[in-house]
Amino acid sequence: MVSPKIDNLLVNLAKIERGIARVYEYLSRLETFTPHVRRFWKTIMEEELIHEKIFKDIRERARVDDSFQIEIDTDLDELKGIVQKLNTLLDNIKKSAVSESQAYSFGATIEVEIDEANFLKKIKANDPEITKRLNRVDSETQKHRVMMVNYSRGVR
Repeated sequence: MVSPKIDNLLVNLAKIERGIARVYEYLSRLETFTPHVRRFWKTIMEEELIHEKIFKDIRERARVDDSFQIEIDTDLDELKGIVQKLNTLLDNIKKSAVSESQAYSFGATIEVEIDEANFLKKIKANDPEITKRLNRVDSETQKHRVMMVNYSRGVR
């Protein structure tokens, strides 16, 4: 059985992924962006939704499988603060006319400041399949960070 603390951490890790996906979804729908750029944001959004699902699946597994063990060494208030920061960022983006270049800068800020991969280093599970899925999130997060930083600098 998973502790309430770990359960709450998993809920908030999933919320972070969902929050990032919401920002990217909004960017993917901006009519002022070229179709190529909208597709880019849609693809990244879909990957973030997969990350959310991974955390939800881990949570479900932890709730029903007594043999499954997971440790997360992070602060719940920090995660909640990130969720709030993402909601504020999305509100701010919606209130302004965002250029494609600014969107990449927002994406770079999200990927660098939130640094989902940093949280992943603080998760330990006794299941190789779960570890593999967490490694996928880590790998894709690092890829997002590099792409966003490069794109925000005009490097394609």
